[in-house]
Amino acid sequence: MTVDPFVLEILRHRLDSINDDAATILMQVSGSQIAVEANDLNTVIMAPDGRVLACGRYVLVQVASMHLFVKHLVDNYSENPGISPGDQFMTNDPYVGTLHQPDVVVVAPVFVDDRLIAWCGSAIHESDVGGPTPGGMSYDAASIFDEAIPMAPSKIVEGGRLRRDVEQEYLVRSRTPELNRLDLAGQIAANRMTVGAILGLVDRYGVETVAETIDLLLGAAESEFRDRLRALPDGRFRHTAYVEYRPKSLAPDAREQIYAVRLTCEKRGDRLVLDFSESDPQAPGAINATYPALTNFSMAAVMLYLAGGLAWVPGGIWPALEIRSRPGTVVHATWPAGVAMSTAATCQAIRICVNACASRMLDGADDELRALAMASCQAAGGGGGIVSGTDGAGRPFATMTLDELTGGGGARSFADGADSSGYTTSPGAASANVEVNESYLPLLYLRRIELVDSGGPGRYRGGVGAEHVLRVHGTTHPVSVLSFGQGLQHPAAIGIAGGEPGAASGFALLGAAETDDVVGPELRAGSTPAAVGVSHRPTVRLVPMPTGGMTFSGDERMLTVAQGGGGYGDPLLRSPGAVRDDVLDGLVSMARARSDYGVVLSVDGTGGVTVDTPATDAERLDQRRLRLGGDPSRRAASPRGGGPLIAGALSNGGSALPGAGSTEGAGSSAPVVGERLGASLRIHEGTVCCGHCAGSLAPIGADLHAALRLGEHPVDRRAVHGLTYPGAEQFVLRHFWCPHCATQLDVQIGRVGEPPVRTVEPLA
Repeated sequence: MTVDPFVLEILRHRLDSINDDAATILMQVSGSQIAVEANDLNTVIMAPDGRVLACGRYVLVQVASMHLFVKHLVDNYSENPGISPGDQFMTNDPYVGTLHQPDVVVVAPVFVDDRLIAWCGSAIHESDVGGPTPGGMSYDAASIFDEAIPMAPSKIVEGGRLRRDVEQEYLVRSRTPELNRLDLAGQIAANRMTVGAILGLVDRYGVETVAETIDLLLGAAESEFRDRLRALPDGRFRHTAYVEYRPKSLAPDAREQIYAVRLTCEKRGDRLVLDFSESDPQAPGAINATYPALTNFSMAAVMLYLAGGLAWVPGGIWPALEIRSRPGTVVHATWPAGVAMSTAATCQAIRICVNACASRMLDGADDELRALAMASCQAAGGGGGIVSGTDGAGRPFATMTLDELTGGGGARSFADGADSSGYTTSPGAASANVEVNESYLPLLYLRRIELVDSGGPGRYRGGVGAEHVLRVHGTTHPVSVLSFGQGLQHPAAIGIAGGEPGAASGFALLGAAETDDVVGPELRAGSTPAAVGVSHRPTVRLVPMPTGGMTFSGDERMLTVAQGGGGYGDPLLRSPGAVRDDVLDGLVSMARARSDYGVVLSVDGTGGVTVDTPATDAERLDQRRLRLGGDPSRRAASPRGGGPLIAGALSNGGSALPGAGSTEGAGSSAPVVGERLGASLRIHEGTVCCGHCAGSLAPIGADLHAALRLGEHPVDRRAVHGLTYPGAEQFVLRHFWCPHCATQLDVQIGRVGEPPVRTVEPLA
């Protein structure tokens, strides 16, 4: 039969609406601020084989590959204990289908008589699921046996009746059993509602119509996504992201170990391959990602960055997507590797890699698709973590504050990133309200503020992150804190098309006086003429990396910083007027306006801030000269091919340099020819050329970065409050400039001594 197009649209919207209602039920029943305030949950409706048909807009990474759990049930449980109407199954096993142990999944089959026509399910992050450390994560875990032991897939509801034995087996593991009981009740209730609503559709439209609608929606999503891929340039796109970790076995005086997540993304026609096979071997600790976590984060990133404007139907995308990995690596750990901290560590690096490659691909497309390109948003870092202990009434507590969800968003090809906006792959998640956290926890917030200079500089600025300062309140007991501890040694939120990365994370436990010295007074735009947009800039200060077992109490303060988003395009091409507005808004300091953007501002006697146009032109010209080797004190490489420098640029005032003589920095007037490879690159007659001046750089297939000017800088130039951490010296910021016009074409975060990544490679 063929479903009437009008009926098909009605059913499509009804399925989405039913799924959204399920999430609402889950939140209404739950008593956890993680669910109610932060929306750290999601719901799905799936095809009979588990492919996700409808998913909520909350935490996409929890559900994008839930078909793996359903497949496990169908393959292993169909005969014993059996899958029947009214049943529901739960697990928190990351080796089967969840991200890590604190994420609990409950799914239910939808039967019409004896025919299985669909599945539904939900995932929610629990405050605690047991193990040696409150919150379900243990920094010092050497294997999964040092973490919360996962609960194997179990039938929690049988024939519509809750199994008390299985419920108790689950709850007895937790330090927060009542919260977990409410969340579980919410998940079961949400599934029951979804099953009933789908059966209502069957009663009205017939089982064949509903079954065929599911197939048609999956097929349409596949067709749409393949069309999207065909519209994008073929090529290989690469990125490497890093994870910092100190295994318990590491000597006290040894540096944290660094694990690289390496992605080669190849797009040919209507096929996309994400190859993580060259990632480092798995760690002897909790940061590893399982295969389900790898697929969840990869799919969520593909949906967010490559499927904008399309139906978000992961089950339709899978046929056009292949994920390659190597068992035993940090992205595809094998049992019994520790994995509980994966979502805040390796999984973030997975998302950043897909983000970077997808955005470089989109940047080479037509104007409509180019608008989807986005630099990286924040990553879960020092600003995220778990607090635990005993409150003033003697009750134990353990939970996340969710303060890390105040990081900045990535810039786009036409607009700045969103300030303090959180993760792109969790579009419905939110930072918990300060007052709500204070009502749950014996903590007092002294500061939550958007942080000046934290957004990645670029022609379009990355969104700024946020800073938090907390102290213990209402209890005499010390509070334990487990910081996720990523992006401290180096910035993680990368820019694209020559944009800079956002600021690094921050985490420190300090005394009251130390905190005041590091953070400084809060300055508001317009407070005094001399202070407009000026941030407190202390000298560089070395603070320890977070470890397990850290506590604070009394007058001590916990300082955390959520990262800023990456920038888009060369910062010297940003409109000086936009920079001035950022300064007035308290998002960029006057000092960084000059050093990062080449914009010189002046404050008049009435407190007005204006752009000094002649000084700005001179400053931008000087910075471009330095990029071309005009200052021997700068660590810039000599030209390495790709044509001569602009002959008169350093002797005639530099009128041929992009941005010279123009406060808007509009770029060179040289004709741009050839096929677009991105905002900064073109292909013309078999040669990759600069997209700003059309100067030839390298033949297709050659190492493009070897033809560019290189400037290397310490990563502490993107540190916040001057905070630096042991091991930061292992990383370097690499800036790549066109040898003809000095425009910044790429910025990479790399390890000292390792070669640059060949980020873009057109297929011959």
